[in-house]
Amino acid sequence: MRSRENYTPFVTTGFGLTLAILLVFQVYIVREPSRIQVVESADRAEAVKAGRDLYADNCVACHGATGEGKAGPALNSSELLKMTADQTFFSLIRSGIPGTVMPAWGQTFGGPFTDEQVTQLVAFVRAWEPTAPQIIPVVIAPDPVRGATIFANTCFTCHGENGKGTTRAPALNDLTRLKEFDDLWYRNTISRGRPAKGMPTWGTVLSPMQINDVVALLAAWRQGQTIAPAAVSNTKHLSNALFALRQFDSLDAVFYLSAASSQADASKAKEIRAVIDLIKANHLFEAESRLIALLPPTEMGKELYESNCAPCHESDGSGGLGKRLLNNKFIQSKSDKELVSFILTGRKGTAMNGFQNIIGEDELINVVALMRVWQK
Repeated sequence: MRSRENYTPFVTTGFGLTLAILLVFQVYIVREPSRIQVVESADRAEAVKAGRDLYADNCVACHGATGEGKAGPALNSSELLKMTADQTFFSLIRSGIPGTVMPAWGQTFGGPFTDEQVTQLVAFVRAWEPTAPQIIPVVIAPDPVRGATIFANTCFTCHGENGKGTTRAPALNDLTRLKEFDDLWYRNTISRGRPAKGMPTWGTVLSPMQINDVVALLAAWRQGQTIAPAAVSNTKHLSNALFALRQFDSLDAVFYLSAASSQADASKAKEIRAVIDLIKANHLFEAESRLIALLPPTEMGKELYESNCAPCHESDGSGGLGKRLLNNKFIQSKSDKELVSFILTGRKGTAMNGFQNIIGEDELINVVALMRVWQK
C-alpha cells in the first residue's frame, strides 16, 4: 500500500500566510484613514495657497486683504462662513451676482477662472473659518434729508416743490393725507407704483435704501417738520436742464434753470435768464446751444463720472475697486472714440460692466474729456 501524503506543512504554511495577509490588511485599514487625512491635508494646503494668490490678484480691491470687506461684503465673517456651504460660494464666484459689481469669474459664464481655480478660492476663504471674527453688519438708518434730496431731484416734477402738489399729481406734504396712510403703504406705493393713476414703479429705479429715505421724509412731514434737501450744485441744475430740454420738457428745463440762476454769480445768472427767455419763446435749439456753452465738457463729465464711475475708480480717479485712471497708459493710447466704445461695452470677466443703454455717446464724450485732464 502507498503511504498517505502529509499535507500538514502546506496547510500550516498557507494558514500562516493567510494570517500574515490578514494582519497586513488590518494594519493597512488602521493606517489608511490617517494616510488619507495627510494626503487630503496636503491637497487642501496646496489649494489654499493657490487660492491665496488668486484672491490677492483679483479680490482684495472689493473684499479687503483679510476679507474684512470694502466695496464688496466681508467674507471673513464667522456667521457668513457658518451659514454658507462651499457649493454656494463656488456658485456665486463662478456665476457672479447680477445687479451688483460682482462679476462672473467662471469660464462657463465668461470669466477668467477654471472650476479648479474657483475651488481653490473657496478653499482659501473657508480657511478663515476657525479664526473668523463676528462682524455686525452696519445698518444705515433712513435719512429724511437724503429723502428730501431725492424728492427735489425726482419726485417734485409731479408732486411739486416740497411736495405741495401740481396739476399732474396730488400734494404729498398734506397732513390729512399723510395721516391717512402709514409708512408701509407709502413704501409699497413708491416701490410698486400706481399705474392706473399714472404713478411709475420706482422700485426699478430707486434702491430700497433710497425708498426708505423718501418714506422717512414723508414721516417727518407727518410730524410737521420742514426738511431741506442737501445742496445741489449749480452744474447739476444746468445738466438736468439740458437733459429736460433735449426731452422737449420746457417746464422742467425752466425749473432747473431758475434754481441754477439763484446760485450763480451776476454774469452767469444773466446768461441763464437769457436761456430761459429763449425757452419761453420756444426757440429750443438756440436755448440748447446757449446752455451747452454754460457747461464745459469736463464739468458735465464730472457729474456723470460721480454718479457712474466714482464708486469703483474714486472721485479723483485714483482707483480702488476699479483701475487707477490718473496717468493711465491705456487711456493715453486710445482715441476719444475708442474710449467711448470701451466704456459702452465694458470689459468681459471683470466688474467693469458696459454702459450701453445707460449713458449716451454724446454724454460719454464728456466723461472722456474729464479723464483726459487726468493724464500727463
